[in-house]
Amino acid sequence: MKRFVLVITTLLVCFCVNAQNQAFGRIQNPRAEFNPELYTKRMNEFVAREAHLTDAESAKFFPLLNEMQNKQRQIGRQQREIMMKAFRNTNISEEDYEQMVMRITGLEIESRKVEQTYYKKFHTVLSWKKIYGVRVALARFQVEALNQFQPGRGATNRFTVPQWNRNTNNNNRK
Repeated sequence: MKRFVLVITTLLVCFCVNAQNQAFGRIQNPRAEFNPELYTKRMNEFVAREAHLTDAESAKFFPLLNEMQNKQRQIGRQQREIMMKAFRNTNISEEDYEQMVMRITGLEIESRKVEQTYYKKFHTVLSWKKIYGVRVALARFQVEALNQFQPGRGATNRFTVPQWNRNTNNNNRK
């Protein structure tokens, strides 16, 4: 009788564990399903919708945006390589740390200069109002994408992006 109860209990535990793995498999390993092309496509659709871009504007704008983001990714890789140097090597002098910090901050400035240059290029295609709308849409998309891949976040998350009403005048500001 004890063996029978033990076998039934073991089977029940196995079924429960298997059911949890199937239900939460994506949450445990969200990177396994990440597709950069799909991410870019969804981002472009979201930005075009939120910033009210026309098809003609989208066709001219998104190649520039993707070009800017690729340059910024390359700069980010350089920053991570510098930071990994400190992670891998424990015998780093204070001067080496100073050089790493200065190089990282220099790369951050370089990334902002790339962004500033491309915003001027964006203005050849879009109005400044739409460029601002693109910035807001990109920030919202990043928050929503992060919420999608993190457990416990989403509709019940208290750190959601505020819904700005673009059509109201706020006369309370001075």
